[in-house]
Parts: sequence; C-alpha cells; structure tokens
Amino acid sequence: SCKISSVQRQFHSTTYNCIEPSTKRVDEIFQKILYLDTVEVHLLTELVNEKMGMKQLTPAQREAMARDGKGGGGVQEEEAKEQEKTAFDLKLTGFDAKAKIKVIKEIRAITGVGLKEAKEMVEGAPKVVKTDIKMEEAEELKKKLEDVGATVEIS
Repeated sequence: SCKISSVQRQFHSTTYNCIEPSTKRVDEIFQKILYLDTVEVHLLTELVNEKMGMKQLTPAQREAMARDGKGGGGVQEEEAKEQEKTAFDLKLTGFDAKAKIKVIKEIRAITGVGLKEAKEMVEGAPKVVKTDIKMEEAEELKKKLEDVGATVEIS
C-alpha cells in the first residue's frame, strides 16, 4: 500500500538518501537536529546508541574498520600476539586451617624465606608468593601448594 522509493536530499554540502514514506517525520526530526551544536549531537548519538543497545567501538576497532573493513579483528589479534604474557605471578589466596603448617613449610621451600616471613605470608593471604615466573613453573608450584591444602591462583 505504501510506495517505497529512494530520494536524494541535500543539506549543507552532504547528500543523503531517505525512504519516501517516513521522509516527513525523519525530515522534521533531522531539521531539529541541525540546530544542535556539536556537543549536543554527540550526546544525542550516545543516547540513541545506548537505547538501541549498540556498543561503542574502541579506537583500535575504528582504525581497523577504516583500514580494512573487517570490524577491528585484525588489529586486536596483532596486539594479542604482541602482548602474550610470558611472566606470571603466583598468588596464595587462602588455605585449609588444618594444613596451615604444611602450607608454611611449602611457602618456605618455594620462596627461601625464613619461618617468620613464611608464616606472615600465609596468614596475610591473599599474598603474591612468587613473581615473574614462567607458566610451567607457576603450574608446578600451584600443584605443590594445592596438594598441601592451599588455594592458589596464577595471574
């Protein structure tokens, strides 16, 4: 019942295409938008995006879209490869109360600190036990600590 055709309109120095049936309403809204300053247009854009559930693109995604039109995947993958983590931290997050002495002994063996320092480290959990270690070493130490009753995470 309604005839849809593409019509070219001109405003300022930019042309745009619109669909004829909704043109009157859209044109009325658009004419009101023309009276907004740059900040207001930006705020309106953010509001429309928020209400429609659209997420803002990161600068890397915008750059990738401008460069190759792939939606930002290329740049993010390159960055991920460059920033692949090689050094990890071993963090004691907790321990079984019954296994406290065993955990203290294992912490002493891992860190080389004295009994008092190891006890303070365990009682002060969450604490970073060892920093800048390889993933293999971190996983080994995590297993040793978990075997004696500690709760550990690698970050």
